[in-house]
Amino acid sequence: MSKNRERSLITSYLTMRRLIGILGISLPFIVVLGGFTQGEPGLQGSISGYYYTNMRDLFVGILCGVALFLISYRGYEQIDDIVANISGLFALGIVFFPTSMFSGKAVRVGMFMIPDNISENIHLTFGALFFLALSFNSLFLFTRRHPGIMGKEKKRRNVIYRCCGIVMILSLACITIYTFFFRGTSIAAINPVLILESVALFSFGVSWLVKGHTLFRDRRS
Repeated sequence: MSKNRERSLITSYLTMRRLIGILGISLPFIVVLGGFTQGEPGLQGSISGYYYTNMRDLFVGILCGVALFLISYRGYEQIDDIVANISGLFALGIVFFPTSMFSGKAVRVGMFMIPDNISENIHLTFGALFFLALSFNSLFLFTRRHPGIMGKEKKRRNVIYRCCGIVMILSLACITIYTFFFRGTSIAAINPVLILESVALFSFGVSWLVKGHTLFRDRRS
């Protein structure tokens, strides 16, 4: 492979990583702000709730973009490909099986037109698996290094990767605790799921932006 061809491929992979990160970070901002500008009645309880607002197309489009980038992503080793690919499939599962409408009656939703209470359970499962796979990526795959001495910038990147992975896991744990024990209580007024999902997506995006050498890139000697 020529040096120009190799350089072109590296640039493409870095660009893909950055795009994945940008999409992850931008999703909550776009749907929330977009909902307000179009006259939606207040915040939704979760990012997934915007599926039933005027922001549905952008919600679906951004998640599908993330999914396709992850599915087409190729890392240094096969494990990188596998984790990225299944993360993309989990993201598609989130889209194909929307959350509940919480309308008080059974409504058929999504591509497969199944009752929304069943769709919600599948949706939550895919969402949990999505963030678990992403946190695994940040904690165990992004932190690996090539043989040799670990440079200062790589050490800094690893700190960010680990922080992002831990934040995603903690956010998922808090969402789970809230869903099973505090849903319907006064805590719901602050939209904790929306906040925690946004934090997790921000962490996901930051880890991929760093992986795309947006921050703390190695210095050339």
